[in-house]
Amino acid sequence: MSDSRYQKLNESDEIDLVELVKNLWKKKLWIILSAFVCTAIAAGYAFTAKEQWTSTAIIVAPRSTDLGTLLPARAEYARIIDDGDFSAGKLSDSLYGQFKHFLLSNDLKRQFLEKSEWVKNYTKDMTEEQKRKYIEETVSKYLIVHEVDPKKKDLTELDKIGLKLTFSAETPKDAQLVLDQYVEFVNQYILNQTNQEFKLGFNLRLDALKFAKEQMEESLTETKTIQVENLTNALNIAKKAGISDFSKGSKNAISVPEYMLGEGRLNISDSKLADGTYLFMLGEKYLQAQLDIAKNSPIVYPTNYYSTQRQLEKLTKLAPQLESVQEVKAYHYLSSPDYPVKRDWPKRFLLLAIGFGLGILIGSAVILGKAIISNKN
Repeated sequence: MSDSRYQKLNESDEIDLVELVKNLWKKKLWIILSAFVCTAIAAGYAFTAKEQWTSTAIIVAPRSTDLGTLLPARAEYARIIDDGDFSAGKLSDSLYGQFKHFLLSNDLKRQFLEKSEWVKNYTKDMTEEQKRKYIEETVSKYLIVHEVDPKKKDLTELDKIGLKLTFSAETPKDAQLVLDQYVEFVNQYILNQTNQEFKLGFNLRLDALKFAKEQMEESLTETKTIQVENLTNALNIAKKAGISDFSKGSKNAISVPEYMLGEGRLNISDSKLADGTYLFMLGEKYLQAQLDIAKNSPIVYPTNYYSTQRQLEKLTKLAPQLESVQEVKAYHYLSSPDYPVKRDWPKRFLLLAIGFGLGILIGSAVILGKAIISNKN
């Protein structure tokens, strides 16, 4: 008995399903109308929504030719100070490392966008709040530096050597323009920062050389002044004492030249004559000769004085060249910002297909729902 009832129920379900399909066929015009309406709505959005185009650039470390006038200036500086560790490769890697570091700075992105003429024109009709919101969205969503995880497996050669940058805008031209301007903005920023830091160390070295040179000049000048004063005082005393020649106090007066040529030599540094108090004992003639020499002879500087002076002159001559960083790049384009030919959004064909399918689904669901409710009643 139960088996026959179960069979009847199954037959009833099959009949209902067939009826539902028939109802859908009967109401096919409504389904088509629903699909048309949804497709029209999707088309309205697809053809009026703001477009999004993305320009892409790939950068690598700068080549020697990208370093412009900075390379010969830094190389000359290294030669002057005898820096054997300097090389074009190290300079390139240093600049590129700092360039990548500042590319990731959100603060620098904001600074660029706030100064950008393109952003000013784009947001001219916006309130300050809307403008600020747009800049924040651009920083987080549209101006992207794609970092590569070095721990990631199966890295491509491009991932290993290059860094990808993208910017999205409403037109292909704007996307390409702003991305190119951003790269150049960061490049100029890093060059100015690096050059200021280098010039700080450069000027400190110049000051140290000037100080060392002045110290040697002052020291030797003071020494000469003291020598002249001592000889002058001793000469005056010798004149007053009537001592014309050096005398050892023996019966036979012996002059200094005579004594120095004799078997016994006079070692002034080991005697009381080394003290300015006893210099008058050398006699008037000897003291006058020494005083004339001390006054008229130029100061003799040590070797390191001239090496310091030469280094100072060369660095002073090099200083103006450090200002020229306009034609220098801290990067090299493996692929410059491209002109996008494929739109990111809206994807019109996809939206139309989704609208058409959604219309059929909605129309069918409404008709089936009415049919099921009618059968239950």
